Amino acid sequence: MADGLARILSKPKFDAETFIAKLSGDGEDALLDMKANVHMLNDETAKALKQNVYKNYSQFIETAREISILEGEMYQLNHMLNEQKSLMGSMMEMSLVSDRAVVEGPKGEEDQKESPEEETRRNLAFLLERVEGCSNVAEVPGRQLVHDGDLVELDAESHTQLQRVHAFLLNDSLMIATWIPNRRGPMRYRFVGLYELDGLAVVNVRDTGPVKNGFKILMFPESHMYQTDTAKAKRQWLDALEDTKKKKASRDKQKKEAAMRLAEQQLQAALASPGEADMSKSFTDDVEEEPVAMDRDFLQADWLEELPEDLDMYIAQRNFEGAVDQVEKVNEYLTECPKGPALKEFRARIEHRVKQLTDGLMNELQVSPERSLRGGPRAARRAVTQLIRLGRSAQACDLFLRNRSAIIKYNIRQLKFEGATTLYIRCLCGVFFSSLSDTAKEFIKAFPGHHGCFSAFVIWSKQELQSFVSIFRRQVFESKASLSTIADCVQLAKRHCQELSSIGLDLEFSLATLLDTAIQQVVEETRDQITEGIKYRAADDLWRPMNHLSQADCDKYVADIAATGFDIRPYVYDKCFVMLTMNSIQFAKICVTFSDDLLKLYTVELEDFIADSLSSVYKSQVAHIEQSLKSERLNKEHSLILKNAQFLLEVVMARVESFYSDRQVPFPAQLQAINAHFRKLKAMANK
Repeated sequence: MADGLARILSKPKFDAETFIAKLSGDGEDALLDMKANVHMLNDETAKALKQNVYKNYSQFIETAREISILEGEMYQLNHMLNEQKSLMGSMMEMSLVSDRAVVEGPKGEEDQKESPEEETRRNLAFLLERVEGCSNVAEVPGRQLVHDGDLVELDAESHTQLQRVHAFLLNDSLMIATWIPNRRGPMRYRFVGLYELDGLAVVNVRDTGPVKNGFKILMFPESHMYQTDTAKAKRQWLDALEDTKKKKASRDKQKKEAAMRLAEQQLQAALASPGEADMSKSFTDDVEEEPVAMDRDFLQADWLEELPEDLDMYIAQRNFEGAVDQVEKVNEYLTECPKGPALKEFRARIEHRVKQLTDGLMNELQVSPERSLRGGPRAARRAVTQLIRLGRSAQACDLFLRNRSAIIKYNIRQLKFEGATTLYIRCLCGVFFSSLSDTAKEFIKAFPGHHGCFSAFVIWSKQELQSFVSIFRRQVFESKASLSTIADCVQLAKRHCQELSSIGLDLEFSLATLLDTAIQQVVEETRDQITEGIKYRAADDLWRPMNHLSQADCDKYVADIAATGFDIRPYVYDKCFVMLTMNSIQFAKICVTFSDDLLKLYTVELEDFIADSLSSVYKSQVAHIEQSLKSERLNKEHSLILKNAQFLLEVVMARVESFYSDRQVPFPAQLQAINAHFRKLKAMANK
């Protein structure tokens, strides 16, 4: 029926008014049937629509996956075309009869000459395609690849293999890259470091023991040992390194001499007559301009030429403040300089030192706990300050907090568990929360104005609190300690959390959340034990007043009970009798201790749970009193039973209420109802 209705409604010439008029003439039953069919058709249409949406969504996912694959293939194809283009350019340069030879005259040669940027892009194109993170290396004009190959890095002392690397020897530096294990796309290596040939020394290593075909590269202030596959490859590396260093030294000497000649010519031209100046200018125009413009005034300053070596010296001497001062000085100076190839090359040299400086500062924060304990958190402020000046505030924040975590763990491990649980927890809280407070104060001093770092500090504090609670729970809750001991320990931890609030760090709620489950479990176990004890004592309760035989013994007992907070002198008669049973006194002591422990554990979330636990214990004792009043065997003891009931429901309950009042917690309705139960007991006794 639904299919037929769908065909009718989907007709191009469907007239709704005519259809409804005809349907109305068939009566009410036809309308109801049509309504049910329309609802059924609606459900089927919605279901079909969902299926189509799901099918289209699946097809969309498959299409997106195919597009992604095609995108990767197009990327590879683009790089292959670039390689082919570069190869064709190289072949044309090597050709004896080239199209460039057809063009004669100085103008044609100037038009066909490649710019330094194009030459760098052509020579180092595959570096950008194969090495991740080396874009700044390829930006230096005139830089070319001389030699490259796979090497194995060895430990300088044990001669064990550390990792596989790929080295790229450039005409002015040596670049080291590591293999990418799970690579995607054309990238095969990851950039590690770039070392200038001026500060690099190569030392041949003789084949001894496990070291075969090895050589050392001394890169101030560190050194690395590498190993090749064959002796031929080792000889190629040694020859290439030595030859490239010589060529670079020769180029630098020529550049310096050319710069000096040009400066002399400019000086002579400035002092000469206008005609002589024109002749001097025409002479200087014939001097070929160097690709790296070291002859510019702003790079000829003595302190700029010596800056890389000065930075190396500062880093080696661990004078980080001086190094950062120099970096800030040169950055401020270079911002006003015109951009050019020489500036790019100089910045590349400085950035390499800045990376070494940053690594050294980070190593300062990654110290052993024993070393950190001698200076505390202030010892890390020096490195943090310098990292912030270098624009590494996020790394400084992370390393500072890791450093503090290691110190806290070390301090906690130094604590010795000696008998009393409360004593150990007092020491544990003192160490943990004092370290947390010191860290917060030092963090505020070390990161002023860096508000984004404070959220990281809050997250770190909560993580450290979780570690503290795991130790706390293991020592307190899993050691089967009494509820009183547990309550004292929890109260100690809460008090320390409240002290942290004075510096703006409130962890009390987080502490309560982490401990609530364990607290409830312990309270339930203690409540059940007290309830079982009440039932056990009720079975043997004969409702007899206590007889101390002498007034002296009675007075001593009254004094002992007074120490617990109860005045039982109104219940003494005949000098040595007390109108309270041993069972009632025992319950009073247990109930007061239990209520005091529970209120030490009080939180807003546990308010109802604490009230229910106390009322459950009280109800067990009240049930014992009711059963005794109903017992025909104890008809003569009703007066004594009511006296004990009054003591428990009014005097003891008043003491419990005072505990609530001292902590400014409202007295729960469950206990108020039990307090009013005494009237019901008196009515039962009068029947």
